[in-house]
Formats: sequence, structure tokens, C-alpha cells
Amino acid sequence: MPDPLTAAKTFMAALEAKDAEKAVAVCADDVAIELPGSDSEIEGKEGARQLIRMAPPFVRIVREEEVDGNVVVLRGLTRSPGHFANYTTWTFETDGSLITHVRFAWRPAN
Repeated sequence: MPDPLTAAKTFMAALEAKDAEKAVAVCADDVAIELPGSDSEIEGKEGARQLIRMAPPFVRIVREEEVDGNVVVLRGLTRSPGHFANYTTWTFETDGSLITHVRFAWRPAN
């Protein structure tokens, strides 16, 4: 089983590649994903698949990694070429190997 940082990086690589099965491979069965700007969240592996499938084709560049026990925070830039850029913070909570909770937030970079 992966460690928390490997799980988070695998999820991000799957998001970039639009590979839903790769993403759910590092998620717990009851993973919860908070959507930015909303009070709702999507749940379970099917919810993770849905997030990967609906994510627009952005370029995501991770510039900072922080690991605190079972929590991983990845910070970087999310860019839609020719449109906008956002500073993005992704927070992954794990059970030590599998992702149990994901949240992400954007703030404008330009």
C-alpha cells in the first residue's frame, strides 16, 4: 500500500491523465471529496471517478508538498491555457495509505 504522499501524488497524476481507475486505486471505499465553492461533497469511489471524469483539462503544477502524519497538502498552480491561472491547495487526509477525504481551494493568480 502507498504512503500518504505517494497516494496524493498518484491521485493528482490520475487527475491530470483523466485516469479514474488509477485515482480510485488510492482511495478508501468511503472517500469524501469536497467541491470548492459548494456545501456539497461527492462520496465513495464512484464519486472519485465522477470528479476525474468531469475535471476540465487544466495544467496542474505542484510547487509545495507538506506531510503531517496522515495528512498531505499539495500547493501549486492550476492553469487553463489561454484563460486563467489559480493558486490551488489540495488537502488529502488518509488512513495511512488510502485517501479518505479530499478538499481543494483556488484563489486567482492573475
